[in-house]
Amino acid sequence: MEAFNESLWKEAEDDRNRPHYKEGTCIAELHKEDLDSLYYLPETPYETIRYESLKADKYGFVTVDQKKYSTSPRFAKQRVSVGISYNQISIFKDDEVIVSHRRMYGREKESMDWVPYLSLMAKRPTALKYTTFFDQLPRPWKEYIDNCTLSEKKEALKLLTTIMKDQQMEKAVEALKTASQRGHPSADAIQQVYHQHIHGRGYRETVAVPQHLPSMPKAHRGMKKYNAFFPSEGVSEDA
Repeated sequence: MEAFNESLWKEAEDDRNRPHYKEGTCIAELHKEDLDSLYYLPETPYETIRYESLKADKYGFVTVDQKKYSTSPRFAKQRVSVGISYNQISIFKDDEVIVSHRRMYGREKESMDWVPYLSLMAKRPTALKYTTFFDQLPRPWKEYIDNCTLSEKKEALKLLTTIMKDQQMEKAVEALKTASQRGHPSADAIQQVYHQHIHGRGYRETVAVPQHLPSMPKAHRGMKKYNAFFPSEGVSEDA
């Protein structure tokens, strides 16, 4: 929509260079005459948005034009403020933005932002497999979570909360694949590789230790080396 509006603006800019259909003078020149009669534009931009107070259902969804938008589990059955524009739905509570959605048109019925829900699921990770969020996860992450213990699932969900905020799921898949090359990784290991990808440093291979090591004299255990400092009759050879 934004790109389409930009293209229309360019068409309007180009169109003013043609002669006016009635006056015969270039439209751009006629517009310069009109500028002298125009009022000043307001200093504050006018936002084409309307606000409504809506009550979330028991799952934390609000309905706008028969489309459902998620808020957060903690706002279930509570009233929230909803800002509605042509391309975005913003949900507020006490003037603080809870979540923003792309406004849906056509056959789409539900928009779900999982970030507010992930912290709740981290407390009950066994319910994760029965959510649409789990179905939408890339295959490597689904297989990884399936192989996690209960405590590992909690840590994995906490990591996913961060990743979903960054909106870098593709890099998270790369990080998981890299961290899994040497077996089942921990969430901390995945996070470390993920940050390396995000900050442009890439994955750093473990330094290979040379197989040939310099020969060292054999170390002998025991106290016999100290016998030279004592009279022989007072020290046992097996000391």
